[in-house]
Amino acid sequence: MLLTVTLVVLIGLTAFGVSSLANKRRPDGPSVPRSVLPHQLDRADFLDPECEWALLLFTSDSCEACEIASAQVSKVSQSNLIVQSIEFPEMEVLHKKYAIHSVPSLLLADREGVVQWSFAGVPPIEALIEALTHLRIIPPENGQIVDIS
Repeated sequence: MLLTVTLVVLIGLTAFGVSSLANKRRPDGPSVPRSVLPHQLDRADFLDPECEWALLLFTSDSCEACEIASAQVSKVSQSNLIVQSIEFPEMEVLHKKYAIHSVPSLLLADREGVVQWSFAGVPPIEALIEALTHLRIIPPENGQIVDIS
């Protein structure tokens, strides 16, 4: 009987030790992607740095989703906004400088280069219109019809 009790206690202590070691392992990595889109740009790196707004689309020549995003932003035309596509590998220097690791990535920056809106992936057209309207790039509801869809 003493042998049975000793074995049960020994097995219990072993199980407790193994579970303690398992719980001390490194935690899982975060589920959030490591790369974050930039918050500040040097507008001199892009077309017409004096223009009030810049809509910048980072793409790759091997990206199918980039073609969809490019078709969306190519329809945006406002006098206070420049639209520029920054394609990889042609403009690899800018992709590296701003740590753009996923394409398509869209950045909407003001004259000072502060990114006021960004989106990784193909944005829903409504989100793009909402951003442009919220920042008053597209005049809100003043009788003008702006269709970029």
